[in-house]
Amino acid sequence: MSVVWILEWAGITPEVYDELAQRTQWETDLPDGLEHQVTAFSEKALVLTQVWTSPDHVLRFMEDRLLPAVKAMGIPTMPRVDQHPVRGILAPR
Repeated sequence: MSVVWILEWAGITPEVYDELAQRTQWETDLPDGLEHQVTAFSEKALVLTQVWTSPDHVLRFMEDRLLPAVKAMGIPTMPRVDQHPVRGILAPR
């Protein structure tokens, strides 16, 4: 079952996000199971909404790619994360 992962990460600027994206390669070498991603920034935080094929896919990405990059960059904070089952996706174009 697909899950939506809503992440709010205080202190992450567009520049820090760009470095994280480069280190994790989540935009150039898509993680297995990532279906959709919307990236935004509030005045205080990165706001990231992702749809994943399953919770296991999220965990693999976190363990294999995101957390090592966060550690290597010395980022002292972790995001607030909410995860929910997806009921439906509407993406009109």
